Amino acid sequence: MSAIGERRRGSRRDDGFTLIELLLALAIAALVAGIAFPALQHRLGQSAQTEARMTTALVLTQARADAIAGADPVLVSWSASRRMLQSSSGRPAQTLPEAADLEWPAEGFAFFPDGTANGGDGAILAAGRASRFSVDPATSRFVFTP
Repeated sequence: MSAIGERRRGSRRDDGFTLIELLLALAIAALVAGIAFPALQHRLGQSAQTEARMTTALVLTQARADAIAGADPVLVSWSASRRMLQSSSGRPAQTLPEAADLEWPAEGFAFFPDGTANGGDGAILAAGRASRFSVDPATSRFVFTP
């Protein structure tokens, strides 16, 4: 182009990208996304498992404390359809993340005022891994098992 903005005849126009340049940029972006997406998905699964572990520990620990402090047993149940952990102590139900699931005893976990529980085992499933936990019947303590 000349100084006054006119285009000279026979000069190459350089105001945009060629189709090959755009396709190359698109291919690079697809390659980066193909590498990054599985890593991101794995991180999200780990995050869901961590959140589910914390929520489960909170609900079971609160139920134990409520049973010992009160005169009535406290039952904790899992509703798979609503993805909620519910305690009979009257505390609000806690929702688990969509990416996590629970293996839970059909009868739930019961905590008694004398500090005992019905006991049992469960697992939190997320990110292709299972975090197993148990409730000790004698002490009603909740622990994650390796």
